[in-house]
Amino acid sequence: MAIVSDFILPGALALIMLGMGLSLKAEDFGRFVSRPAPVLGGLVSLLILLPCMAFVIASLFGLPPVLAVGLVLVGACPGGTFSNLLTYYARGNLALSVSLTALASFFVIFTMPVIVEFALSRFLGEARTIVLPVGETMLRIMLLTILPVAVGMVINRVRPRLAQRIADPLKNFAGVLIVSVFLSIIVSERETFFAALKVTAVPVILLNLVSVLLGTVIGFLARARAAERRALTLEHAIKQEGLGIFIALTLLKTPEMVLPLMLNSLVGLFVGSMIVGLARFQGSEPSDASST
Repeated sequence: MAIVSDFILPGALALIMLGMGLSLKAEDFGRFVSRPAPVLGGLVSLLILLPCMAFVIASLFGLPPVLAVGLVLVGACPGGTFSNLLTYYARGNLALSVSLTALASFFVIFTMPVIVEFALSRFLGEARTIVLPVGETMLRIMLLTILPVAVGMVINRVRPRLAQRIADPLKNFAGVLIVSVFLSIIVSERETFFAALKVTAVPVILLNLVSVLLGTVIGFLARARAAERRALTLEHAIKQEGLGIFIALTLLKTPEMVLPLMLNSLVGLFVGSMIVGLARFQGSEPSDASST
């Protein structure tokens, strides 16, 4: 398990973020200056409101402390890169989706340590034995997210054809590594996970549905266009569970905390696919990805 948490998982996360950077340009972040509401609303929702919803759900269901922190970790994770692909299929605003994923991955450096530390104090109490190294957490998240994205953007700037050629294969390879990590965790912790599944399934499903609802509401409050609303909704449904799993395994060294994250990845994929199917069935208008 040590080689998985110390090398394979962080390596896969870095490759995914590098692949994202290979698809980004500096101008992507200035595209919404004239329409900041969908971006700002999405960031506030993903980084603050959604973790609060996870905290409320964990408290209402009286989850065991470690699983409760795991659920809060789900809420604290930024939107995942797979949301960009689903947004494309749903004819959503791809530029908004990619920008939200990248920006949330940056700001999560500051929000996640605070949120997780609060959850640990609330659910485990003063006698807790699990300690989150806040400074190290911020540094490790930055090294796994911001640095690879920056490197990818530089490559895209200097060698755009190379970046275009290797971006998707790189992300696909990293995705295979992430799945391998999931499977290895399930095998090594199968008794604990299957026992905890009974009390975790409903809260995780509820959190994902609340996430989708929150994304939809934010879209309407921000007066987002239809394609922007689809991007916001999918960004809330698909999370970067790999980052949460890295924190649970490597920094908190608590494998049991991983179960809500792994389960949410399956639930999010199902819900996201349903959103895509509904958008395609409704014959939604083409994406306004290039609009401002």
